[in-house]
Amino acid sequence: MNPVRLSSAHKWLLFLAAVSEAIYLLVTFIGQSLHVAGEGKQSLLVVLALFAAAFLCYLVSIKAALAATQDGVLLAVIAVAAVAFRGTLLFSDPIEEIDIYRYLWDGQASVAGVSPFRYSPRQVVEAGGSDPLPSDLARLVALKKHSAGLEVVLDRIHFGELPTIYPPTSQAIFAFAAACTPENATVAARMKIMRAWFVAFDLATIYLVVRLLRWSGKPVGWSIAYAWCPLPIKEVANSGHLDALATFLTTVGLLWSVQAFFPRIDDSAKIEREPARGPQRLVFASIALGLAIGAKLYPVVLVPLLAVTALRRIGWRATALAGLVGATVTIAVLLPMAPSGELASLPAVRMPAPDADAPPLPPPDLGTEPRDPSQSLRAFLGEWEMNDFLFLLVMENVRPTSELPADQVAWFSVVPESWRVLAHSWAAAIFSVEPGRLPFFIARSVTALVFPAIALFLALRGRTASSSADFLEGTFLTVAWFWLLLPTQNPWYWTWALPMLPFARGRAWLAVSGLAFAYYLRFWLAFEFMDSPVAGTIYKGPQFFDYCVSWLEFGPFFLWLTIAALLRRDPSSNIR
Repeated sequence: MNPVRLSSAHKWLLFLAAVSEAIYLLVTFIGQSLHVAGEGKQSLLVVLALFAAAFLCYLVSIKAALAATQDGVLLAVIAVAAVAFRGTLLFSDPIEEIDIYRYLWDGQASVAGVSPFRYSPRQVVEAGGSDPLPSDLARLVALKKHSAGLEVVLDRIHFGELPTIYPPTSQAIFAFAAACTPENATVAARMKIMRAWFVAFDLATIYLVVRLLRWSGKPVGWSIAYAWCPLPIKEVANSGHLDALATFLTTVGLLWSVQAFFPRIDDSAKIEREPARGPQRLVFASIALGLAIGAKLYPVVLVPLLAVTALRRIGWRATALAGLVGATVTIAVLLPMAPSGELASLPAVRMPAPDADAPPLPPPDLGTEPRDPSQSLRAFLGEWEMNDFLFLLVMENVRPTSELPADQVAWFSVVPESWRVLAHSWAAAIFSVEPGRLPFFIARSVTALVFPAIALFLALRGRTASSSADFLEGTFLTVAWFWLLLPTQNPWYWTWALPMLPFARGRAWLAVSGLAFAYYLRFWLAFEFMDSPVAGTIYKGPQFFDYCVSWLEFGPFFLWLTIAALLRRDPSSNIR
C-alpha cells in the first residue's frame, strides 16, 4: 500500500484544523452558561474574540480547500476536523442560550403521553394545592416531582407562560432524546444527550452537501463552507438548537429535487454523466420537505421555486402529484398545532412595554385549562422582534416618536412625524389592531409584501436554470432574503441557508456567518449598561445594540453586496 502523500494545501488545512480545534477547546474551557453561578460576564467578550479567530481560520481554510486536490484525502481532513470541532463543543456549557430547556421538557411531556402544546411549563410549575387537576396535567405535575432535574429544567424555560412553539417533527426528536435519557440523569447529561442528536443531524448535512456538490460538478472542497463554519458549530454543538434537524430534512429534499430536475455533471469534464431521476425523486423530495416544515416552518418559502422548476422540468402531472403528497404530509405533521375551537374565548395576549426586551405574554392567571396549541406561534409571528435590521429600519420609521423619551428614538428615524401619524390612522381605520401593535403590524405588512415579490422573482428566474448549481443558488437566495427580512434574525436561523452557500455568487455572503456573532454582544451590553448610556450616546445597553451595534452587524454586508451589484460583477463568478 502506498503511503498517503499530502500536498502543501492539505498540510495547511491540517494546521488550520489544529488551530481551530485549540480555539474550540478554549471556548469549552472558559465558556459559561447563563445559569452557572457567578457574575456571568467575565468570559463572553473573550469567547466572542475566540469565535472571531475561528472564523478567520475558516475563511482561510476555504481558499486552502479549493486549492487542494479534490480527492478522498481532502474530504477525510474536512470530515474528521468537523467531527472534532463539534465533539469538543458538545462538552461545553451552552453559552447565552437556553432554548434547549424547552426541548428537554417537551420531550419528557411527550414520553409521558401529554402533548407539549396542551399546557405551558408555568402551568405545571404552579399547579397543585387542594384543587383537583385534569388527569393529563396531574401526570405532568407528577413527572416534575419525580425528578429534581426536571424541576430545574422547568424553572429555566424561557417564557414559560406560553405553551411550546416547536412543530411536531421536532417534538418527535425531543421525545426520542428523552426516551434515551436515564430517569436519574443530571440536567447537564440531559442537555448533552439532546445536543448529540442535533449534532448527528448536523454532521449528516455535511454529507448531503458533498452529495449536492458532486451532483452539480462543483469542487467537493466547497463542503468546508458548511463543515467548518463556526456558526453552526456553535449553534448546534454548543447551544443545541433544533434547526439542525430542519436544515438536514430541507437539504435531503433539495438533493432529491436536484436529482429529479437535473442530470449529474462530471466534476472534471463538466459533462452529463447521469440523467435526472424524474417524478419519483420529486415525490420523495416533497415528503422530506413536508417533514422539514414540520420541524421548522421556514422551508415553506421554497415552494414557489420548487413548483416553477418542477413544472418546467418534469411536467404538470408529476408536479401535481408531488404537490399533493407534500401538502398531505405537511398538513398531517402540523395538525397538532392547529388552533383549538375555543380560540375566541382565550384571554387576549397582553403587550410588553415599548422598551421591554420580551415577547407578549398571556395574563398572569394561567389556570389549569389546556392552552390553544397555536398561541405561541401567534405571539411569535405577531410580536417577536430581535437582532433585526431591515425590519427595524421600517418599524422605526413608522413608529410615532413625539411622546417617546429621546433614548427610545432611533437615530435613523427620519420619516416626518406627520407621515407616521397618517400611516397609523390609515392602518387603524382598516385593521383591528391595538395602537401599541401598529408599528410592528405595519412593518410586518411591508416585509410581507416585499419578500413574496423576491421569492416570485427568484422562482421565475429559476425557470431558466440550466443546471443544478443555478437552481441551488436560487434556493440559497430565497432562504437568505427570507432571513434578512425577518423581525427575528437569530443567528442560528442563518444556518438554514448555509448548506446552499457554496452555490451563492458573491463573497459578501461569506461574511454573514461571522458578523452574526455580534448578536451575542447584546447580552454583554444588557448586563453592563442596563441603567446607563453606552460610549457617550443617549442609549442604554439594549437600545445601543438595536440602534448602533446592528449597523456594525449588518452594515458591512449590505455595503459589500451593494458595491458588488453596482460594479456589475460577472454573473458566472462565485464566492472564490
